[in-house]
Amino acid sequence: MKRYPIRAAKYAVYLIILFFILFALLRAFGSASPMSVLWTTSRGLMFLGVVVVFALLYPFFGFTRKRLTFDAASRVEDVERVMAMCGFQRIEADTHGANDMLFAATSTAKKVTMMWEDKVEIVTDADGISYIEGNRKEVVRAAFRMGTYIA
Repeated sequence: MKRYPIRAAKYAVYLIILFFILFALLRAFGSASPMSVLWTTSRGLMFLGVVVVFALLYPFFGFTRKRLTFDAASRVEDVERVMAMCGFQRIEADTHGANDMLFAATSTAKKVTMMWEDKVEIVTDADGISYIEGNRKEVVRAAFRMGTYIA
């Protein structure tokens, strides 16, 4: 929740850039109206409203926290191996112990598609219950692979 405003702003910018690219392509092929349509018509203003609504909703649906079926702190090497298969590498291993593992995407392309929200964190509490949190698609993918290869 602490990164909610940043994520919402990034997603709004991402949607607007995507829209302008599509609009430019339509203009290049001669099938689009002038850019002033966005600010002078109700359809254009409605589009901008939809962008704002999607940008505000994205952080709620785009990020998640999932419980793992095993104690990740006791299986650090296996967790690192599975996360490497998912395209992530452990960072700040010296400042985070086995109970708190932080991973970042290894490729620049993955970082760009994730809008630089490429951190996945695995936390194990005092009771030995582990959670993985981050981008929904990557968390679900990593949790499934961990369930297959580790648990």
